[in-house]
Amino acid sequence: MRVVRGGRNAPAAVFARAVFVVVIAGACRDDAAPPPAAEPVVPERVVPEAERYGGTVVIAGAPAFGTFNPAAATDELSMEIQRHALLMTLLRPDEKLRERPYLAESWDINQDSTAVVFHLRKDVRWHDGEPTTAADVAFTFQLLKDPEVGFSNAQWFEGWEGPELLDDYTIRFAVRPRAGLMSGWTRLPIMPRHILSGTEADRLATHPFGTHPVGNGPFRFAEGPSGGWVLEANPDFPEDLGGRPYLDRGVYRPIPDPATELAELKTGGVQFVRFISPSQIARARADESISVLEYPSRAYGLIAWNGKRPMFQDAVMRRALTMGIDRQALIDAVRNGLGEVANGPIGPWNPAYDPDLAPLPFSPDSAATTLDRLGWTDPDGDGWRERGGKPLRFTLMTSQRDTYRDIATIVQAQLAKIGVRVDQRTVEGSVLIDAIMSPERRFDAFVLEWEPDLEVDDRQLFSCQDVGEMYQFSSYCNEELEPILQAIPNARSHEEGERLLRRYAAIVNRDQPFTFLYFARDADAKRNELHGVEPDIRGDLIGLRTWWLDPDSRAAR
Repeated sequence: MRVVRGGRNAPAAVFARAVFVVVIAGACRDDAAPPPAAEPVVPERVVPEAERYGGTVVIAGAPAFGTFNPAAATDELSMEIQRHALLMTLLRPDEKLRERPYLAESWDINQDSTAVVFHLRKDVRWHDGEPTTAADVAFTFQLLKDPEVGFSNAQWFEGWEGPELLDDYTIRFAVRPRAGLMSGWTRLPIMPRHILSGTEADRLATHPFGTHPVGNGPFRFAEGPSGGWVLEANPDFPEDLGGRPYLDRGVYRPIPDPATELAELKTGGVQFVRFISPSQIARARADESISVLEYPSRAYGLIAWNGKRPMFQDAVMRRALTMGIDRQALIDAVRNGLGEVANGPIGPWNPAYDPDLAPLPFSPDSAATTLDRLGWTDPDGDGWRERGGKPLRFTLMTSQRDTYRDIATIVQAQLAKIGVRVDQRTVEGSVLIDAIMSPERRFDAFVLEWEPDLEVDDRQLFSCQDVGEMYQFSSYCNEELEPILQAIPNARSHEEGERLLRRYAAIVNRDQPFTFLYFARDADAKRNELHGVEPDIRGDLIGLRTWWLDPDSRAAR
């Protein structure tokens, strides 16, 4: 699964950061640890655990997100809430991305890695009181493997067959051996069979479960969606898994404007801001009541070129446009320095990242020379290139997120210096997503961020077999790349997977179906009375169950 991060005023539901995973590149290895998150500015208070219970935390963020139904969710936010609050996955990744027990208390893999048996906990109940059993696991698997459902991450479980219910809490699957075999189970929340069984595939996305879910996680649904979402502590969450959360409630409050978010954080109207806008970071740091938490991200910024447009079908042309864009200047000006120039789709968080693969340079002179060679010249001296009487001109679309708007404005100015006319079009997120995902691909180029899964499988982005499908925005096809893309998810070892991913990155870095702008670092902001917040590569809500508020601040409120 992958994620498009539409940001402010963008529908959080879009794909698979949207938004949009088994780690071929070494999820289970000790050397695969992500860089540590930045330490909070204010040291954690020493408060006895018994005094940490209680209070409400208000979380501010993008104004919309999709659904709590794992079968239909494609945005990063709702998937984080599913995995870390409302629902449970069979396994859970630790800070080094190794699979750890969660709903499954243990599992067995046979000697030749062709069968897996999960042993489930017997003390987990759905929030309506029904027990969570192996029948729920089987139902979830069979539902999301059904092609009629259209689950966007069905590739997680390629090579998994069955299942066979051995008893109420034991389930067996036949599997095809490969690297990263288990990691799909760290991302797929188990769904309640007794709630969703019998729902037709074409009605699954609109089932009431999506807005009023019955979960089995540490928080349960209380209110929403009018004005936001309210979750409350599940008092029956198993003690062996930490028991009930410290917080009584978590409230997600949509706020469309970054300045308003910060103002609410300063006054205590909210206690946590997800993905604080880079434009607000300096102001947040200047406030002694606020801590800014930087942490590594899987997301990268991109400009996608529509390969259905004749001018973008030539890789040489796309390379020239990339070389005309000063990506470091974008990072400095728009992201407050949070990130580095990208050399393709495999970021530094991934063990397959190749630090020796050089990004295309910023070289407007080389870009101009290449455009001249391609026949795009300025015969009348008006500063704008044309070929055969047709101007070198395109429209760059983006959502209303301030970062993306600013990127588009800077790109417009930079490409104008080499004679390329860029028309900027800013639209609501729903309009943008409809345009870029439509079969007609109603765009020339667009700016967004994309967050790959922990296990990178980008066939949906760049495979020739997927041209015309939902996520193949660029309509890019390279027969040299095709066997590599198909081999990546079937790698039998981490070393083989890393080798294939590096080759993949080198080819798309050369061809630039996307202009890879930057590898992002993310930043959240919190009030200092909120403790236990430690975002990392797994997400910023990973530890929501253990967040707690100062007793004094709860009393004051």
